[in-house]
Amino acid sequence: MFVIIVGCNATGYHLAKSLLVAQHEVIVLEKSLARCQRLWDELGSVVIQGDGTDLADLRRAGITRADTVIAVTDKDETNLVICQMAKHAFSVGRTVATIKDTKNHTVFRILGVDSVVNSGDLVLHVLERTIVESSFNHLATLRDPGTFLVSVYIPDDATAVGKTLKELGIITQESDSAPENKDGNTLAKSFPCVVVRCGNPMVPSAEMALKAHDELFAVTTSEEESTLYDKLTGIW
Repeated sequence: MFVIIVGCNATGYHLAKSLLVAQHEVIVLEKSLARCQRLWDELGSVVIQGDGTDLADLRRAGITRADTVIAVTDKDETNLVICQMAKHAFSVGRTVATIKDTKNHTVFRILGVDSVVNSGDLVLHVLERTIVESSFNHLATLRDPGTFLVSVYIPDDATAVGKTLKELGIITQESDSAPENKDGNTLAKSFPCVVVRCGNPMVPSAEMALKAHDELFAVTTSEEESTLYDKLTGIW
């Protein structure tokens, strides 16, 4: 996927690095020469100095073949203009904008911005789950704030491979409470729904041993999602 990020503040910088690691093609368009100079040594030719509201600079960045344009400048109105230009002047398939004023959310959506992110939130985290296909994906935000449906892909080298959900301290349908695991770090608010193994969905049980390349779908919370991810994908 080819992504153009307009604005190289902290959000744009970290997002660009994440997308590059995920092997996406990325161009960062930044108006400030000083910011560009700081980034050229690290990110190289992916950083272009230019104005994201200028048609010529957008063309120079390659917008005519971009799959996604993400506007993360420090001004809401600038981000809106960039996304509208991407949509209407260049027919870009997907636009994402950050906002500082939450009152602008509805206006941005009415005016055709596909994804609107409040920069007061964990911006990078939200953008990554919108754009980047990774081993941990947010699939939906549930009715209660901070509660999500996620999917987690189990890599080959995870310590969780060969361990049961009970050993990992993860509640299953038959559990009355969070089981104790040897590291004492249980998950009281994370519940597995389905495990997909070799294309076959299975109902998870406490004694189910996880295998490499399993995909586990679970409900979790903002407080526990990092722990759930670490347990299922990390070395511990």
